[in-house]
Amino acid sequence: MDEKKILATISRIHRRGNKYIERELQKHNLPGIAPSHGDILFQLFTREDLTMNQLSGYIDRDKSTVTALVDKLARLGYVKRSQDQVDGRIYHLHLTEKGRELEPVFLAISESLQAVIYEEFSPEERQLLLKLLDKIKL
Repeated sequence: MDEKKILATISRIHRRGNKYIERELQKHNLPGIAPSHGDILFQLFTREDLTMNQLSGYIDRDKSTVTALVDKLARLGYVKRSQDQVDGRIYHLHLTEKGRELEPVFLAISESLQAVIYEEFSPEERQLLLKLLDKIKL
């Protein structure tokens, strides 16, 4: 492989992964949910209460992007905000019951995507790939 194509290859993999997730979301009849919501939902599946600032840090996205994504999830009824009792500038995010019901769907989509990605890889190759990708510093 031409070393100059690494970012193009990573971008292609990312696009194909998103298309796969979009198809799976459609199969589960989840209109309005996009692959970009996945990071937010996974954080809220594992952490019951997050501030916007914490969430932004966990998913490595700027606050304005996170706000737009959370706004959509809130409009769709998957996430609710509550104002901090001490500092009114801070909002806490929580999954609604409807949001919590997404967890098994997202876990199934994630597992099926992982199976497709690593279909041709041995366990050792998986570990090596992760180790090498972690070395990329941007």
